[in-house]
Amino acid sequence: MTQFLIVHFVGADYENVHDTQIRERYGVLSGAVGIACNLLLFAAKLMIGLMTGAISVAADAFNNLSDGLSSVISIVGFKLSGRAPDAQHPFGYGRTEYIAGLVVSLLICVVGVQFLQTSAQRILHPEAVSFTWVVAAVLLLTIAVKLWLGAFNRCIGRRIESPTLLAAMQDSLNDVVTTGVVLVGMMAGTFTMMPVDGIIGVLVALFIIWSGIGIARDTLDPLIGQAGDPKIAHEIEHTVLQTPGVLGVHDLIIHNYGVGKSLASLHAEVPDTADLVAVHELIDEAERNVWTNTGVYAVIHMDPVRVGDPRIDAMREVTLEVLNKIDPALTMHDFRVVEGERKINLIFEVVVPFGYTEAQKEEIHARIITGMRAQDKRYHPVVTLEHTMTI
Repeated sequence: MTQFLIVHFVGADYENVHDTQIRERYGVLSGAVGIACNLLLFAAKLMIGLMTGAISVAADAFNNLSDGLSSVISIVGFKLSGRAPDAQHPFGYGRTEYIAGLVVSLLICVVGVQFLQTSAQRILHPEAVSFTWVVAAVLLLTIAVKLWLGAFNRCIGRRIESPTLLAAMQDSLNDVVTTGVVLVGMMAGTFTMMPVDGIIGVLVALFIIWSGIGIARDTLDPLIGQAGDPKIAHEIEHTVLQTPGVLGVHDLIIHNYGVGKSLASLHAEVPDTADLVAVHELIDEAERNVWTNTGVYAVIHMDPVRVGDPRIDAMREVTLEVLNKIDPALTMHDFRVVEGERKINLIFEVVVPFGYTEAQKEEIHARIITGMRAQDKRYHPVVTLEHTMTI
């Protein structure tokens, strides 16, 4: 069924998922299917809820309605994210997909809070709930539809790497759980005088709110500026290091402007004796290779370093030993030496893991200076402490 819909509604070129228009068609297809399924379930559950007086079923019905609205927002998000870059937004509108996901999460939370209040009132003022096998059949049908819809969104979400559709997949699976709990609660209500319906309604509402918060967290992370994908970062570093003449890379920064739209900048260390024009050509080639291998547009800055000088190599090794004694997690780059008559300036940058306080970083700085001067009183470290820049 999923493949049938993809072939007939996305088109013959459905495998070209990196194409903006194809990606948009996938998003619209998922949204349209979500709207149809959720409106159907909303109508069925609302009717059952009104007929039986079950607030938990009504809460679950409006949860489906919010899912339908979420699908509408998802379609709008995909339509906007597919717009071409312009002068005001040179990197395109890809992040609108994340904004759409955030709006969806807020709607889910609002619905959850409203039914939390209603369900709490039902606990305080219980009402009789009638249960029939027709109700059970409708709820079981809901579970089956949501299982299929979850699998459908997972298939498309993974194919186009969409956080919005993967969030919709998780929301469908959440609905399976909530509907199952509602069904069990209604059956249990026939055997007890306790306000089971209200209690189940509260549980469903809390689950809805929890789901909304989780989706909000997933969509806020890329908007705030989360760390880059470690696999992509490793592939970028590996690709650049394969370039002849590149000795090392550091300060890799990955900026995300939407799924499949990323820009990276990094520093590549090259011998200071190399021919500038030749190295520039190699760096251009490295940038093209990064694009080919990862789909990330890279800007590479060249850092000249001295190699093959025994004295400087020895000083570098001494510095690395001092850092390793302080904390094996410390790394160094941009090591340079400026020799004077009475002192030797050792200029370098040290990468400190996140989690160190300012006081701890000051202590590390002091220990580096003390450790280096213990090796040679002429050493004058000029140290810059920074965090890893792979973001």
